[in-house]
Amino acid sequence: MSAEFLPWAGAVLVAGAVAVTWAARLAPSAGAKGTARFSELVPGGRFLVCRDTDCGEVLLHIPVGDGRWECTHCSTVTGGES
Repeated sequence: MSAEFLPWAGAVLVAGAVAVTWAARLAPSAGAKGTARFSELVPGGRFLVCRDTDCGEVLLHIPVGDGRWECTHCSTVTGGES
């Protein structure tokens, strides 16, 4: 091998490694394992802080009318004129 050929061979080797790495990352089987599955929200639902002391988390609340919201976890109704 001549000294002029070695830089070109190294460049080709690096380009090949880059191509293989990107192909592996973009493959459908390379997705993250154990990721959360998301579903569509209930129409009109919002993530609000639950005021119940047993619950007390930011959870999905659904509207029940008159500006009131029901927690989907503990069924506590909050808001509105009460």
